[in-house]
Amino acid sequence: MIRVQRSATPSVLNGAQSAGQDETRRAIAHVLSALPGTPSTPFEYSVYKDPQIVEALRTLFHKKCAYCEFNYAAGGPEDIEHFRPKGAVIINGKMSKPGYYWLAADWDNLLPSCIDCNRKRGKTFADDSTGMSGKANLFPVVNETLRWRNHAAQKNEVALLLNPCVDNPEQHLEFLAEGLVRPRTIQIAANLVPSPQGQVSIEVYGLLRRDLVEQRQLKEKRVKAALEQALKAIEMMRQADNPALKQDLKEHARQLLEDAKSHLAPNEPFLAVARTIFKNYGLGC
Repeated sequence: MIRVQRSATPSVLNGAQSAGQDETRRAIAHVLSALPGTPSTPFEYSVYKDPQIVEALRTLFHKKCAYCEFNYAAGGPEDIEHFRPKGAVIINGKMSKPGYYWLAADWDNLLPSCIDCNRKRGKTFADDSTGMSGKANLFPVVNETLRWRNHAAQKNEVALLLNPCVDNPEQHLEFLAEGLVRPRTIQIAANLVPSPQGQVSIEVYGLLRRDLVEQRQLKEKRVKAALEQALKAIEMMRQADNPALKQDLKEHARQLLEDAKSHLAPNEPFLAVARTIFKNYGLGC
């Protein structure tokens, strides 16, 4: 996961007369009209699936999952994900309705996700254990009593999940060798502790599922191999005595370094891994 600066709101969601604002008004009216103690009919949300929104999110995230950076365009369909769940939210292990219904057509609440990060289902993890992961209707907060309950309330909740358009994931996630990731150590009050947001995000999004770890490990090998080639060429250039040979080696080293830097392109999968490796080699990115 990497920090992504959110783009301008698509026109379908922007303005009082937009389809998004119209749906939000209808969703609020639907919730307010429900009789206490009686089951309500589900509200049909549809604007978030508008082609304009789908394309805007694909462009913003370069066709990668907002959470794990898997290139879904090459390997499967994406979900248009509501960071704060629209229909219902799990509170203390139980499904609670309604969810964040007033944010269903809010641009700041929409993210592209691969199905494994978004859908709760059985997974195999890097340590060969199996279990359930996937965000689905989960939205844990630091203090449940401060949860944002309705459209008229003030937002005081603090999310325990990382949002790449709001948070800086690098401050909470530490990418390690062999494709692994762990919560970064941060200071809370006077204590150094694993980042709670990092820990919960790893667990909920399933960032240690085995297939994903293997893909990050492959990325790591490719980036390191490219950098080692470039550094070897630089060392050969330094040791060369012949001016013409030295110039040739300099150009060769430059080209190899440019090739290595291609792993830092915005559309590359697992960019957080590549950036970490460049920093570990003492190279800015």
